[in-house]
Amino acid sequence: MSLHLRIVTPRAIVFDESVEGVQAPGEMGEFGVLPQHIPMITTLKPGKVVIYGKTKRTFMVGTGFAEAGPDRVTLLVETCVEG
Repeated sequence: MSLHLRIVTPRAIVFDESVEGVQAPGEMGEFGVLPQHIPMITTLKPGKVVIYGKTKRTFMVGTGFAEAGPDRVTLLVETCVEG
């Protein structure tokens, strides 16, 4: 089972793939999302997003919002750079 992760900035869709899990910097602390996650919406603070899949990838993001559900995660952020 997998999640569909989309990371969107005002300029582009930076990431749009299926993943096994994601960890993100929530305003109240880091949180993780795996398949079958309860629906939620939260704010994001600047920090590191870690994507788990065939390979582990990291992105540095600016402030924004996250929406998660059982089969998808969307991160709407001001900035996003891989690394």
